[in-house]
Amino acid sequence: MTYATATALLTRFDAAEIAQRVDRGVPRLVTSQLMTDVAAAADLSAYTAAEVARAQAGLLVINRALQDADDTINGYISARYTLPVNPVPAVLQRVACELARFYLYDDQVTDLIKDRHASNIKWLGEVSKGTVSLGADAATGVQPVSSAGAELVTGGKVWGRESSTGFI
Repeated sequence: MTYATATALLTRFDAAEIAQRVDRGVPRLVTSQLMTDVAAAADLSAYTAAEVARAQAGLLVINRALQDADDTINGYISARYTLPVNPVPAVLQRVACELARFYLYDDQVTDLIKDRHASNIKWLGEVSKGTVSLGADAATGVQPVSSAGAELVTGGKVWGRESSTGFI
């Protein structure tokens, strides 16, 4: 189960921006509309075979970035939640899209995208520690199932036979 789809990524961010990230060929054949159509499995008869091939290759790059984002998210939340998380909270879809966008930028990442990535990794760390919850699904109100049980933490023994100095 994925937290976000290629269509969600193209909708959340400018499809032209994502198309530029996945089509590095010269000349650029993939437009924002073509990328959106390929992701939605729409009718592609208006495009040339070369355009469709390049867009489908771009879709593979997007899906790989989304899978990397899912793997990153699962690495953090598996300590606290039962996987797969169902239903997927909207916040996880947002985080998956932002992480995938970061992965698509490769070595040309902007400061804004880098800051969002760092913020999302920090947030996932807080979810892993249990200080932040994934929250309920907006549509159904259902909470993801937590795998965390009760935990008891102590500062050590306060009193023991060894420290009683002969009292017992």
